Amino acid sequence: MKTPPRLIGLTGTNGAGKGEAAAFFVARGYAYFSLSDVIRDELRERGEPENRDGLIRTGNALRESFGPDVLARRTMAKVGPGGRAVIDSIRNTAEIDYLRRQDGFVLLAIDAPVELRFARVAARGR
Repeated sequence: MKTPPRLIGLTGTNGAGKGEAAAFFVARGYAYFSLSDVIRDELRERGEPENRDGLIRTGNALRESFGPDVLARRTMAKVGPGGRAVIDSIRNTAEIDYLRRQDGFVLLAIDAPVELRFARVAARGR
């Protein structure tokens, strides 16, 4: 029997179902981490609002200051050695490259038809 992956990375288009995929793995004992949570933590430390503009600006600033894989590195520090986790919000190749060097990592790209994604995003009201 093949050993299940220790780390499952999720990437894909908006409204494709990444959250549902994450919930599937969480229900099977995986911890959940989002690379965006690293940015939210930084915004909270700075006392800044957690809005879309702040997330984008701060994420870009962190990558510029600490390298393009900083969010993946900080997330893996939270996962810890031997931890089982599903990791969401993977956005660039440097993050993928870093995570692929971790033992037991697999990357899933999630997508759905554009009409379905549009309907899902519209229903969120964001």
